[in-house]
Amino acid sequence: MATETAEDKKADAAPAAEANPDAGSSKGSGFWIKFIAIAGLLLVVMIAQFLMLYFLFGKSDPSEIDPNEITITDTETLDDTQTTEIDISPMFNCTNSLSHSGQAIHISFNLHVEVPSHLEEQFNEAKKNHKNKIRQAVITIVRSSAIEELNDPNLSMVKRQIREEINKILGQSYVTTVIVTDFRKMEQ
Repeated sequence: MATETAEDKKADAAPAAEANPDAGSSKGSGFWIKFIAIAGLLLVVMIAQFLMLYFLFGKSDPSEIDPNEITITDTETLDDTQTTEIDISPMFNCTNSLSHSGQAIHISFNLHVEVPSHLEEQFNEAKKNHKNKIRQAVITIVRSSAIEELNDPNLSMVKRQIREEINKILGQSYVTTVIVTDFRKMEQ
C-alpha cells in the first residue's frame, strides 16, 4: 500500500512505542549509572586516604600533654629568648667626611651586642680571635654612613649593618641585637 496516509503511520508507531517503554528513557539511565559509579569510586578513594593518614600518623594520646601542668608553662620556649649583653670595647672614635659635603663629622660611641645566653662563651672566644676585624668593620660602616643614617635617633641602618658584618666575620649568627651607647656626633 503505497498510498498510506500520515495517520496510518502514526497509528503503527504508537503500538511499537507501547511495546518497548524503556526505549525513550535509556539515555537518562546511563548517565545516572555513570554518575553513581564515579561518586562511589570517589568515596572509596577518600576513605582509603583517611585510613592511610590515620595509620601513618596514629592517634594522639591526650594524656601526654596537659596544658595546665606547671612544668610545661614554666620552661623556656623553643626559641631562646635569654640573651646576654657583651661589651665590644674600647670606645670607638672615628671621623666621617663622606656624609656631609665639606664638613668632617667626628663620631664616638660605645658598642655592645646581645647574643643568646647559650652561645655567650663561643661568642667571646670568637670575638677574641677576630677583635681587630670586628673593630675595622664597625669603623668602616660608621665612616661610610650617610648623614641621614647618622641622624636617625635609633641608628637602625647602622646597627643592622654592624650586626650583619660581625656575624659575617665570625661565620655564625651570634649577634641578635646591637646596642650603641654614649653616641656623640660633632660636626667640624
